[in-house]
Amino acid sequence: MEPLPPAQPSNAGDAPQSVPSSREFTILGVTYGLYVAGLIMLWPSLVGMIIAYVKRDDVAGTFLHSHYGWLIRMFWWWVAWFVIALIGMVVVVVPPALELAETVRDTSIVRLPWQLLGGAVAGGTAILVVWCWVFYRLVRGILRLADGRAVP
Repeated sequence: MEPLPPAQPSNAGDAPQSVPSSREFTILGVTYGLYVAGLIMLWPSLVGMIIAYVKRDDVAGTFLHSHYGWLIRMFWWWVAWFVIALIGMVVVVVPPALELAETVRDTSIVRLPWQLLGGAVAGGTAILVVWCWVFYRLVRGILRLADGRAVP
């Protein structure tokens, strides 16, 4: 009786991927770290995005390439949704704020327009949702990197 041949991986039709060097893992880890710091300050995420664009082609053919694409896409969606939330908040908050300033100047009675409060709360909530989404994507990417797996 002949022994069975070794099991073929399920992705047998895919091109074989090379194993990235530890230096490439380190650079990607630093890039993720810059994005995490970008949750508090803006400039680290900009530096991380530049690194992602520069290093993406260096790791073509490895699963690290998917991580750089993941970070680049996430950055642009992050910016887009943040700007949309900010513009929406400004459009809703500024007119009542100007009205409030005029009312304060003309009378001694101050009435806080509900639109002002509601717009500020809604805008702040939208920005918080965007922040949480970015945090989730970063954690998911870092965990998949630690497992040595590609991201979708």
